Amino acid sequence: MYYGSRAIILKSLDYQDADKLVTIFSEREGKIRAVAKGVKKPKSSLRAVLQPFTHSFLYLSRGRDLDLITQGRLLDFYPRIREDLGSTLYTAYIMELLDKSLVERAPLGPLYNETLQVLNYINDKGAKSLVIRYFEIRLIQELGYRPVLEACAACGQKNLTTRFNLAEGGVLCHDCAGFLKTDFMLSGEAFSLLKFLQRADWKSLDRIKASSEALSSLEQLLEKYLEYHLESRFSLKNTIYQLKKSLPGAFDKG
Repeated sequence: MYYGSRAIILKSLDYQDADKLVTIFSEREGKIRAVAKGVKKPKSSLRAVLQPFTHSFLYLSRGRDLDLITQGRLLDFYPRIREDLGSTLYTAYIMELLDKSLVERAPLGPLYNETLQVLNYINDKGAKSLVIRYFEIRLIQELGYRPVLEACAACGQKNLTTRFNLAEGGVLCHDCAGFLKTDFMLSGEAFSLLKFLQRADWKSLDRIKASSEALSSLEQLLEKYLEYHLESRFSLKNTIYQLKKSLPGAFDKG
């Protein structure tokens, strides 16, 4: 069976001879793995089409285990992302997030569109910390792990603290905080920022003002939350942390 779909290239690995095994997030099929034959040859028409975090339209043949990419055309290469170290690494991190969180053959149209939005934003305006956090929250919600912030995640009471419990999936009330583990303590600003980002849209992001402390706190919480629920660690986050220390100017987009 042959089919076509818009697709975001998550990663590609050497496979056999001149072939590559490509993991893509397709609009029609969700995450799939497919073989691109001869793509490592210099004259292959698929070389540019299958670069990581490109947006392409692909034609594929469905296989039992792996699909086969037969043709493709480039829709967007996001050149400004590739010219900036911070933008490149944060975009690669987003691709890693998607690869490790999505199950195969499960279409997620809204998340696909959100991913295109974040790629366009980073290409146009740079990889702002707030935008990466916003995308993480969108991903968490699409996967069904939306944090509980309006009532106690354990008992439903409203007398809330800003103590976050990973297993319960949200903040705790004063009573439950007395006997349940506090995995993360949010500041008042970070808690308000998290609540706002849960209901925000792309148009509102440029109007948000947040301190570096609140953004850092939210980043740490979301990292722990994703690792807990996805049962996976993200190698690029450690790379980003290390480079932030040695090359802070590459990551000061806000």
